Amino acid sequence: MEISRRDQPRKDTVALVRWSKKPGENPVLKFILSSIFGLILCLFLMIFLPFLRSFGAMVLFTFLFAALLTVRTVSAQRRFMKGLTKRVNDTLAEVTSSRGDQLSVKQFRHMTKSGEHLPLLVGGLPGLNLHVARASTLERNAPEKWVAVFTVVPPENGTASFDRLVAAAVNAGHGTNAA
Repeated sequence: MEISRRDQPRKDTVALVRWSKKPGENPVLKFILSSIFGLILCLFLMIFLPFLRSFGAMVLFTFLFAALLTVRTVSAQRRFMKGLTKRVNDTLAEVTSSRGDQLSVKQFRHMTKSGEHLPLLVGGLPGLNLHVARASTLERNAPEKWVAVFTVVPPENGTASFDRLVAAAVNAGHGTNAA
């Protein structure tokens, strides 16, 4: 499957991770829908099982049924976000040569919701930002597409320090330290 030109990031960005989110993956919505289905199932089972004919048993059955169906969704989302965060953290450590810029899953999730930028230092020089952006889609019911990107920002004080930033990033990739 080819990536369309529309999904490509801008020229001053480098994509780290791409993922998509289906519209029905919201655990709260899944819990509510499962509760409704559980209530209907409980009403049907009341015909055959007399111990379900009390209000407390009906509420308990509906809640447990919905919780059991929702737990898998929540744990799958947590595993998925942990994997994404690990991939982003590995790339951060490789680019910045520092383990100090690691993100927690909570911070990464906050970045997806807020869209704020995380400034990074490469070889002690600023000029690299990490942020998460939503990619635009033309279809109505298409999955939401997200991308975590590095954005290169030239410094305000001229191109000399920007050139040092690029040189530091290139030298860090070859395993040598820039002085």
